[in-house]
Amino acid sequence: MKTLAINYLSYNHWANQKICNYLSNITDEQLLGSQKNDFNIIKKIILHIADGEQTWLSRLNGDNIPHMHNLDLDGSFSSICRLILKNSEEFISFIQEKDDDFLKESTEYINLKGKSFTQNNAEIILHCMNHSTFHRGQIINMLRHVGYTDQSASDFIMYLRESQVSI
Repeated sequence: MKTLAINYLSYNHWANQKICNYLSNITDEQLLGSQKNDFNIIKKIILHIADGEQTWLSRLNGDNIPHMHNLDLDGSFSSICRLILKNSEEFISFIQEKDDDFLKESTEYINLKGKSFTQNNAEIILHCMNHSTFHRGQIINMLRHVGYTDQSASDFIMYLRESQVSI
């Protein structure tokens, strides 16, 4: 089970790198053009991915934070991407240091509405990575809407093919 979790976390990091590399090729002039509102929404979504991953990793670490980190919306795409990539690297390292038993155990946490829950750790990881995948898809869809249609595939099977990883 740990191998599968690490592969999925590695996929998440790879997909985060792909979206960040793509966003880094969009110039400030393009960002400040007529599509500024669209890019601000994209920035909010990518911050939400970073925030979600940071929040769930904190919970798995035993830091019961009932709130999001409220990351800086004024930062550049590159600064947000540095954070998101740092988060996904830390998630991989965290699970690499754990044994299979950790994935069978549960974590107690308080959600954003103040309600207490207990959830299996493997399920938390899957939820968090699926959450990030969903929002990366939103970003790609928004980019296509404003004319950026040349993104390459970033789904799990493409990661497996490119990295030659087998589960």
